[in-house]
Amino acid sequence: MKSNENLYWILAILSMAAYAWIGFHFFSGEFQETSFTVCLFKNFTGIPCPSCGITRSLLLLITGDIYGAIMVNPLGLFAALVLLTLPFWIITDIFIRKNTLARSFLWTEKRIKSKKIIYMPLVALALLNWGWNILKEL
Repeated sequence: MKSNENLYWILAILSMAAYAWIGFHFFSGEFQETSFTVCLFKNFTGIPCPSCGITRSLLLLITGDIYGAIMVNPLGLFAALVLLTLPFWIITDIFIRKNTLARSFLWTEKRIKSKKIIYMPLVALALLNWGWNILKEL
């Protein structure tokens, strides 16, 4: 576990930050469009990035609006899956003293990097999502 300790700490901190960010917006009632955005890309270019809208997508998922979440940003579904799975996986690995998360992360990274058959569709999906964000003027 020692060799992957940094990965686990980074993922745990990022997960907690994401939960705090979503919780802040959920409990403050900030579900609607606002002129403020933390997206540096959108602030500088005026064009939304592929991940713009994920917070709103997650907030819609929390309220049960799956269709709305997909329409805002389909990557919100993936983010929800990661945020629901990651903390439990980290805790499980700590208790059973295994590196299953780190091994899965490295295995996935290696497969994506080594096989264009996997890499290219992922890039195409990201570009399609970006086009979708631009088209709907997110």
